Amino acid sequence: MQARLLLAIFDSVYLFALASWIGSILFFSFGVAPILFKVLDAPSAARFVRTLFPRYYAWGVVSSGIALPAYLGVPLSFPEYRGWWVGVQAMLIVASVLIFLYCGNTLTPAINTARDAGPDEATRFNQLHKRSVRLNAVVLLIGIVLLVVQATRRHPETDGIIEMTPQERLGYDSQALDYLRTKMDSRAATPGASVDQNRFPFDEAAKKELDDIVAAKRERQARKRGASKTETAAPDRP
Repeated sequence: MQARLLLAIFDSVYLFALASWIGSILFFSFGVAPILFKVLDAPSAARFVRTLFPRYYAWGVVSSGIALPAYLGVPLSFPEYRGWWVGVQAMLIVASVLIFLYCGNTLTPAINTARDAGPDEATRFNQLHKRSVRLNAVVLLIGIVLLVVQATRRHPETDGIIEMTPQERLGYDSQALDYLRTKMDSRAATPGASVDQNRFPFDEAAKKELDDIVAAKRERQARKRGASKTETAAPDRP
């Protein structure tokens, strides 16, 4: 699978997740909430909200949870998109997931308990409700920021990471093994499978990496031989 195709898949999933994330908050905040208590009486509106909120926050968890791996898939495929900002945006998504989880599993039950307690817990209810509104505003702002950053992202500069086919991997490994044979025991290289040198060049950098491996192996063997000679030369103790 080509990196460009992966880019299209990851970006599509990421944008869909952001749209679901942002759209659910905007629709509830500006579409449902303003007319809810105008259309329904207080007890019916309260029952509706109690039924809606767990699904609302679960929707946010799923949307932001899908956004995280979809976002991280792009810098894994295109090295030019890597950097410290990847970690920043990933942490913003993780923070949003945690906020949704907190609101759905901790804050909403506490708000319901305070509402059921009546006037005695009115102050606590107002405090918890304000906290809920502020946290929803935070995750909405995070979603909008991520959407703007995605919309203004620069075009990819390369074709991304190119994976070898099994045949190309066989040819590349064959060249590496032949090179190692000449370095280790001076035997002549044997013809191996071919590989496109323009896409996957077996160049000086690859040879230097193999030279370092060979040198390290010879150094380990020399240390082992030296240790063996030392043990042999040491006199037996009575």
